[in-house]
Amino acid sequence: MSRIGQEINKVRLKKGKTPKQLAKALGVSESFVLDIESGKKIVSDDMIGRISKALDFELGPIGLFASDDKFAPSTGNKDSVRPVKKVASVATNEPVQQVWDDAFGNILKTVPVYGYKMDKIIDKKLLPIEKNKVEGYAKEKVFYLNIEDTDMAGFRIFKGDRAFGVLENQIDKDGIFLIEYNGERAVRQVKKLQGDKLLLVYNRGTLITETVSTKEIKIVARLVKLEVIL
Repeated sequence: MSRIGQEINKVRLKKGKTPKQLAKALGVSESFVLDIESGKKIVSDDMIGRISKALDFELGPIGLFASDDKFAPSTGNKDSVRPVKKVASVATNEPVQQVWDDAFGNILKTVPVYGYKMDKIIDKKLLPIEKNKVEGYAKEKVFYLNIEDTDMAGFRIFKGDRAFGVLENQIDKDGIFLIEYNGERAVRQVKKLQGDKLLLVYNRGTLITETVSTKEIKIVARLVKLEVIL
């Protein structure tokens, strides 16, 4: 057990909280809390702050800790130290990067950035996970879309901007969507009409509309927020 893990465990027990209660307050899994206390997870200053608040006890800015402290006090001479197991030990053959990924995978989501084809990742961005969601959406479905043309300039969506999107395959309400139509992908405002009809709207300086049936297009994702690159 690492020193920071021991401290968290000690304070949690003193406050009469179970690992499950602390995990719920932090918005993480119970196993994540147990791994922190046992020294299996790396803990950041930000997480220390959240734990301090949840336990109503100031743990202090401890920084980033590995799964075990590099050195721990011996039970003999107070000036001596004894080495203990490091994060990437030969016995476990666990890469340091994997430890980092496991630790932050519970609090941060690596959100991919795609072009319209979504066939390869062109960039990545870290966003916080709250209650197993990112920006209020299922973390497995979120991504950023790099706007590739000026079709939506009339909506103040310009080439080079990034739109935060959520994977969807149907329309439950009007909005801005990434769609596939006539073998190509495009961003359009989509409005539901009567029956199985949809109105596609875009604006390159002139408003253009087109009425199609739901069978003619494929809904890829809903775009919910725009990130303007300055």
